[in-house]
Amino acid sequence: MKKVLISGSAGFIASHLLEELVKNKDYRIDMVDDLSTGNKDNVKKYFGGERTRFYQCKIQDFPSFEDYDIIYHLAAKANTRATGLVEFEDNIMATEAVTKMLKPNGHLIFSSSCAVYGNQAIVDENSPYCPISYYGCSKQVNELTIKTNCKNYSIFRFANVFGERQDGSTEMGLIGVIDYNIKNKTTMAVYNKGENRRDYIYVKDVVNALVNFAYYKEVMQVGSFVTNNTLDLVKLSGVDWVFGAYNTEVDSIELDNTKLKSKGWKPTLTVTDYIKRLK
Repeated sequence: MKKVLISGSAGFIASHLLEELVKNKDYRIDMVDDLSTGNKDNVKKYFGGERTRFYQCKIQDFPSFEDYDIIYHLAAKANTRATGLVEFEDNIMATEAVTKMLKPNGHLIFSSSCAVYGNQAIVDENSPYCPISYYGCSKQVNELTIKTNCKNYSIFRFANVFGERQDGSTEMGLIGVIDYNIKNKTTMAVYNKGENRRDYIYVKDVVNALVNFAYYKEVMQVGSFVTNNTLDLVKLSGVDWVFGAYNTEVDSIELDNTKLKSKGWKPTLTVTDYIKRLK
């Protein structure tokens, strides 16, 4: 039986990943999450399972007494608007910790981000690092840490992920914010006049990539290769909105998904079709 670790297991993406991994009866899975942003309700049905164990702590504080065959590292403070070093340092410490929990021939699968590119309109896996946020900088450092310390790794750079269980109460993640305000009949703020353009990808398509296309020593982008205007998506949803403040953010980003698609992966749900479901 293979020993598997999921960091950030109660989070939006990781909880969907867990649902897929538990189907593999050859996996014994340890879940680690400090619940600072993760939601226990996402994973509580797996507490005390025959092949699943949950630990509430930061991954860098996890008292692991064994090494793992496979580690899915998704724990991160994902705030592209953060301006201090606390979240930056936390993300780096978490990644350093998981590299030490891997067996010598184990496989580390890392959730990176298009935030490593900064303001580059269309990017592929060979585009240069040019982050403009502390979050993007931490992902860049983490990628380098993994490449330096792990024999076998897969790095996935996500576009803007949307889908069920996305927490919109924090004002991070546009589609989650739209969903949250529709459900609560509240008014959302639209920053930068809604002029930004983003590449969006459905959470279950991300999980498909993580589970079925994690090849050794590969960096792959997980996106739709299409951008959508922020204000257009807000108006499509029918949510109440007002213009908010200006934030220093990426103007536009589009991820070339040719590499991943050439291996047989493909996106299955567009962001516009998902928004129509929210009405």
